[in-house]
Amino acid sequence: MLLGLRISNVAVIEEVEVGFGAGLTVLTGETGAGKSILVDALGLLLGGRADADVVRAGCDEASVEGVYACTPVVAARLEELGLPNLGDEVLVRRVVGRNGRGKAYVNGSLVTVGVLARLTRGLVDIAGQHEHVSLFDAGLHRALLDRYGNLADTVATYAQHYTAFRDVEARMESLGGDEARVRERAEFLRFQRDEIDRLSPEPGEDVALDAERRRLAGAEKLKRQAAEAEVLVAGDESSALETVGRALGLINDAVRYDATLGPIAQSLGSALAELEEAQRRLNRYTEALESDPSRLAEVEDRLDAIKRLCRKHATSLEGVLKKRGELETELSTLENRTEILEELSRERQAAEARARESATGLSRARAACAGEFSAQVREGLAGLALGKAAFEVRITPGGPLRPEGTDEVEFFFSANPGEPPRALAKVASGGEASRLLLALKRALADSDGCGSYVLDEADSGVSGAIADVVGRMMKEVSGHRQVLCITHLPQVAAYADAHLLIRKGLKAERTVSEVVPLAAGDERTRELARMLSGVEVTREAMGAAEALVRSAHRAMGGSPRPRRDPAPGGGTRGRLRRSA
Repeated sequence: MLLGLRISNVAVIEEVEVGFGAGLTVLTGETGAGKSILVDALGLLLGGRADADVVRAGCDEASVEGVYACTPVVAARLEELGLPNLGDEVLVRRVVGRNGRGKAYVNGSLVTVGVLARLTRGLVDIAGQHEHVSLFDAGLHRALLDRYGNLADTVATYAQHYTAFRDVEARMESLGGDEARVRERAEFLRFQRDEIDRLSPEPGEDVALDAERRRLAGAEKLKRQAAEAEVLVAGDESSALETVGRALGLINDAVRYDATLGPIAQSLGSALAELEEAQRRLNRYTEALESDPSRLAEVEDRLDAIKRLCRKHATSLEGVLKKRGELETELSTLENRTEILEELSRERQAAEARARESATGLSRARAACAGEFSAQVREGLAGLALGKAAFEVRITPGGPLRPEGTDEVEFFFSANPGEPPRALAKVASGGEASRLLLALKRALADSDGCGSYVLDEADSGVSGAIADVVGRMMKEVSGHRQVLCITHLPQVAAYADAHLLIRKGLKAERTVSEVVPLAAGDERTRELARMLSGVEVTREAMGAAEALVRSAHRAMGGSPRPRRDPAPGGGTRGRLRRSA
């Protein structure tokens, strides 16, 4: 659900902030007042195309900010896209520059427009502008029909069988190609394997060789330093051994007079033993250390060969050894290709049979609910002055196995008697699209995941009693979904839970549009009267407006639901500012 919207420097709007609640919110105003600008701005928050022309004259950039309720679906998308989750709300911001460049933010994080569109897909349905109407996307019709028919389990069963079938096909494709290509691949694999085998590296050998190389390269220096160290330890009367030995003799003599010196004597004794051991090891090291140029050359050649092999395979020595095992496995598979393909072919036939049987069951289930769905949509259209309209769900089964089944599913519509139904996007005008969307939404009420419907002039082409039916149906849908409706008909506006007036004015000699929330009572009744009578609000128009409100309340079973305050900043100002 959309909780709030703030628009800055978009067309004739300088600064507008408005909060939205559940139920039905209507937006009214004179033609050209800027009602559709709000819809266009909302489209930007859904990842729609941004045009530099939307920036208000004299400004460098335009911005649109919105607050959405964070549903479990949205929370899952945030996690999938690696975006921060701030709790109960999602803050979205879109900035469009004068130069045509823009930025998008989600919960303060900079994102691409593509990521924004993925996050907000299906959150808001806008009717009246086809590029934003998800229901008119033929790619979604199959999913909508499945959702209407509660076919999730049937679809999941088919998906399992299809995945198993594709797994077998993938294994066969990995063995595919003609015999010449397979032989070439086998020869290449054999060459790579044999190249590793000729070198026969051992795990960790490169590290050991590098250490040996460094020792051999510095043999003379190491021998000199070890000999000098041995002299310092035990080479003359001032050596460490002699010095510690004299100190130990003195302390041992003193212990006869003061037993507390015993621990010191023990420490010196231990030190003397360690020095003697160090001297012996230095001696052995010096005697064993020899300068061996031939061994150094051998080590360097071996180490270079290992490094070249690692560079060739773009990995470490451990990776090369792992690659050798993979080469052996693939080579063995290719060498036994015929037998493996025969076995996989049998597996494929069985997996395809299971998948097609499952797809057939799914097709039957879709066909069973398509007629009922079409009838419900036509029933809704009949109450919206489209009683002669045709609507049908066309299912074309028997296609190739695909992730969603073998069916092609598409909705077809014709508003005029005698005209054959055609794809929705090709035949529905703005007003017809809005009314068709309303009829579809009414039929999908228990299964549609969209939380907000925006109907741009859904009452276009209707009047009188039909307009009252449109308003009543919008009110019915708004019982379980948020509905925002731009309307010119007071019969529709009378059903609203909240009423926003869009009007133009002058500010510093410039035209600006503003959003004015109308309180229940006189303010709202006066606007309905203006819609009935025009510029001059007469007493008769006021009486008719009051009658419309009473009639709407009676039609919906009494008093309207408690009114939310959609005033600019009404519960959303702080959230929107934090999103900036």
